[in-house]
Amino acid sequence: MWELEKIAKVLKYKMMKSDEGLDNKPTILFCGMDSYQKKDLHNQAKKVGFKAVYSMKHPSIKVVLQRSSSRKIETDKFKTTTIDIEHFWYMCRNLL
Repeated sequence: MWELEKIAKVLKYKMMKSDEGLDNKPTILFCGMDSYQKKDLHNQAKKVGFKAVYSMKHPSIKVVLQRSSSRKIETDKFKTTTIDIEHFWYMCRNLL
């Protein structure tokens, strides 16, 4: 969970900068879910302070529906962080 706390700190900083007008809001993309789930998750993400998108090449956070055995947090060369849906809910409830 240390990695999630580190990610949450960076996201809070980006959200604070976007409120001041110095940076864009962090974007979030949900993959592997049906449209009803995405709609609910987009509403939750907007409440937290993300800019929810339906398609984007390099979002800040990419949330995927994964099997419980492979819950890894990965960051690619474009600084897109890929997390599991459970990690997203943990961040929304406890960190952001």
